[in-house]
Amino acid sequence: KFLKENESSLLEFEAGGGDDDDGDDADGSDDDDEEQQQAEKADASSNISMSNKLLNSLHQGAFQAHGIKSLRKVVSAYKSACHLSDASHDDDDNKRQKNERKYLFDSSALFDQLMLMCLNRCHDEFRYHLLGKGSVEPTESESKQQKKKKKSDVDDDDDDVDFDEGKPLNPKLLMKSYKWLEVKTILHTFFKATIHILRESKEPKLLTFILKALSKYMPYLTPLPKVATSMLTTLTSLWSAPLDSSEDYQVVRLNAFLRIRQLALTQPFPFIEECLKKTYLAYAKRAKFGTASSVTSQLPTLTFMGNCVVELYSLDYHTSYQHAFVYIRQLALHLRTALQKKTPESFQAVYCWQYMHCLKLWTAVLTASLTVVDDNDDDGMELESARPDEAKLLRSLVYPLAEVLLGVARLVPTTRHLPLRFVCVRLLQQLAAASEMFIPTTSILLEVLELKEIHMKPKRIKGRSTTRGLVLSLILKLPKEAPLRTSEQLESCVSEVFLLLNREVDLYRYSAGFPEFSVRICQHLRKFAKETKNGRWRAYARGCIELCDKHVAFAVKGRSVLTEAPKDVKRLEVLKPTNAPNMHTRYDASVSKEKPLLDASSARPASKVSSTKRNHQELEEEDIQNQQKQQEEKDSDED
Repeated sequence: KFLKENESSLLEFEAGGGDDDDGDDADGSDDDDEEQQQAEKADASSNISMSNKLLNSLHQGAFQAHGIKSLRKVVSAYKSACHLSDASHDDDDNKRQKNERKYLFDSSALFDQLMLMCLNRCHDEFRYHLLGKGSVEPTESESKQQKKKKKSDVDDDDDDVDFDEGKPLNPKLLMKSYKWLEVKTILHTFFKATIHILRESKEPKLLTFILKALSKYMPYLTPLPKVATSMLTTLTSLWSAPLDSSEDYQVVRLNAFLRIRQLALTQPFPFIEECLKKTYLAYAKRAKFGTASSVTSQLPTLTFMGNCVVELYSLDYHTSYQHAFVYIRQLALHLRTALQKKTPESFQAVYCWQYMHCLKLWTAVLTASLTVVDDNDDDGMELESARPDEAKLLRSLVYPLAEVLLGVARLVPTTRHLPLRFVCVRLLQQLAAASEMFIPTTSILLEVLELKEIHMKPKRIKGRSTTRGLVLSLILKLPKEAPLRTSEQLESCVSEVFLLLNREVDLYRYSAGFPEFSVRICQHLRKFAKETKNGRWRAYARGCIELCDKHVAFAVKGRSVLTEAPKDVKRLEVLKPTNAPNMHTRYDASVSKEKPLLDASSARPASKVSSTKRNHQELEEEDIQNQQKQQEEKDSDED
């Protein structure tokens, strides 16, 4: 009070001095904070050498104490392990974030332990923090009790939400967790690192292990659509990789497809369209290499890929109908272009392996969907939801696909393209058997028996093999020089005609119109039996005639006791007995009997194959390999 009344300046000086001192202290504290932050940044950006002690501490903190910070460190170490084989570490260091640590591995044992620990245990922590008890913010009393517990006493708690790997997971359910923002960054880092190692790794065993372990992580991709799309692209490239056809890599293909199928089932609705589109385009891209010369390398892989596509298109028939409609229409447009232009280029776009493999694929897709409907109708069992009704959508595509197949068979009606016409007939019979529709192919087969080359004496052509065993299902056209003139070609073509004719007769044996259907067949076969000089072919024709007469007698007897008028008959197999197998079952039995014959005919001694034919196959294989290399270079340039 005295100073205030007499020397107020001293109080002001004291106040000013106090402000200066506080300012100095504040500046000093700011300097200390800056130094501490710089030290933390330097420590954060420095490399860390992984050891057993550090690995055990991370394991205890992340998987026993359920610590988010420890889990983030584990995933960061996993990311460093996934980028371990990168070409330039310096560039990778520049791309890293400022506060991101990089872990170094001195031995492969530590690398293996970390990969096993992260891939086998991280999904439990994601489930705990997002769906389990860790997703609920604890109260003050609960947090104090958790602090009192020792880390070794913390056990894995049961999750409150049921979790199924094959069922979709609502992303809103994951976002309810109060730790979602923290776990989201960890999930993003984990999936990005996994995608990177799947793209860079070339070891089939490592890829197989990662793909199998990913089955427990796929549902967590629902709130990360961009990462899910990137994962789908990577899995599709592994599934359709053309270079490696070894048995070890076939396991990689299988597991990659299983993950693609899991993505289609677990991700929100529009994502299945991406799965269907990418897998079909990958199949069509590789179908151009499935030729006769690559029967032991490319063809088995292509068959496996086709079965995978059929499996995917059977998951959601409503979506599959839209995609099948678009792609079958695309095939029809190629055929229309060939019919209008009639140029060698337009014909080549249709008469190629890629086009034929796509036709085989869509025939298999429609056959699989029609089989589901037939099984449901016969057994009287109700499938889940409205799957039979949705499967009937694909039944409406049988007619346009059959028209495309008939158009392809008659596009270039020359002798040289007989094998391609036989392939179309097989696909049409497969469609007819699955849909129980009348799709006649006898005119295409009977026209072969009227060719002038059939009745001409075969000749021996120099430099060409004459051994038996020509598999017509593996070729699209006969040699350009004198087609259908060797005994091997004649025997194979005529045998194929009678095989398909007998199958056609067996398919429609229970139809009410079979007597009229068989008239034209018997007329042509009787004429052929009189004109041919080959005893074996004459026996084929007489056997088919006897089979027709047998089924005609059965059909006439069955029609006499029918109570329905011809106009009221709606089923094709109206005369089928109760316990008799249906068309699809009879067709499968006929194809299964044919396979041993094809295997026996294709097993020819290597010494009997001419050197010119072998050289031709080698040149074709080299051409296919060059095409594959060029296609891969284009893909890499596009990427």
